[in-house]
Amino acid sequence: MSGIEWQLDELGFVTGSVHEAIVTTMSSDGSLNAAPMGVTRTGPETLELKLFTTSTTCANLLSNPSACVNVTEDPALYLVTAFKEADFPGFPVPSIDRDLRLGSSDAHVLIAVEKSLEESKLREVFNGEVSSVEVTRSLPRVFSRGRAEAIEAIIHATRIEVFSKQGDKERVERLIKRFRECKDVVNRTSVTDSNEARVIRELEKMIEGWRDRASG
Repeated sequence: MSGIEWQLDELGFVTGSVHEAIVTTMSSDGSLNAAPMGVTRTGPETLELKLFTTSTTCANLLSNPSACVNVTEDPALYLVTAFKEADFPGFPVPSIDRDLRLGSSDAHVLIAVEKSLEESKLREVFNGEVSSVEVTRSLPRVFSRGRAEAIEAIIHATRIEVFSKQGDKERVERLIKRFRECKDVVNRTSVTDSNEARVIRELEKMIEGWRDRASG
């Protein structure tokens, strides 16, 4: 077993499973982008990204086939990178260095994209070979249902935004119900000034705004 394979194992990347991470890329003009997404380990040292062809990450990888898969369970980082156009008072803007490492992440997995496959007209599949793994957090963290449910709530919110713009009220209401279930867990398990509780409050305000605009 290689060092990289062992490190991916230790970070919890299971072959065939989808893991949430924040992927950072660089465009042809040098601008940087960070976006949360699912990452699948498909081999001992290979990670797969399935991207919408309209996404910034997809465009960046087509012009610059390097990326960093940033490992974190901080819901604040997922929030500010998922909704980059929004203003979140009290949440710092994350920094990205020129090697694509996202500041405050627990680990950085640098990948070189080997090839891209067109899965459909809407999505492309990128296979990335891991070139290095850097761990920045020396101690493990206890599992928190609040942190996990806050990240799940962010994923639901990204879809609520899309379906609200499309006028798909049925899907919106179904996702809002799932969001509220996440909120209930966070409220039961996390203190009110935790990142996860603050994330839920910010998401509630955004969801209310999307519903108001959709109904107006």
